[in-house]
Amino acid sequence: MQQNDPYQTRVAVNASKQSSKYKSADTTATTDKNMQVSHRSKRPVSKMLLFGALSVGGYGLIFSHQALMTSTYTLGGWHAVLPVGTAFGFSFVHGAFASNLLSVIGLEPKKA
Repeated sequence: MQQNDPYQTRVAVNASKQSSKYKSADTTATTDKNMQVSHRSKRPVSKMLLFGALSVGGYGLIFSHQALMTSTYTLGGWHAVLPVGTAFGFSFVHGAFASNLLSVIGLEPKKA
């Protein structure tokens, strides 16, 4: 192992001397990456496949029953809620699929 290897990370936590009116503490902790427990999050492959199948199935149902959807959604009155509900449902399912797909690929947001 090289000393200047950019892929090796060393985590060091140094707590300075803290004093209060009751007691004084001087703690210094140094943690090496080799000593840390490796935490690797499980990739949500099953969720991705589930939401992907729901998305494809939903689009298949919509396109295979276009006449029924059009006649039902254009009746007016309380039926105006149906297209809005359908849009929210597809948005949720497709968004969950896309989020899980990006997690499986390995694209995660930056940690602050």
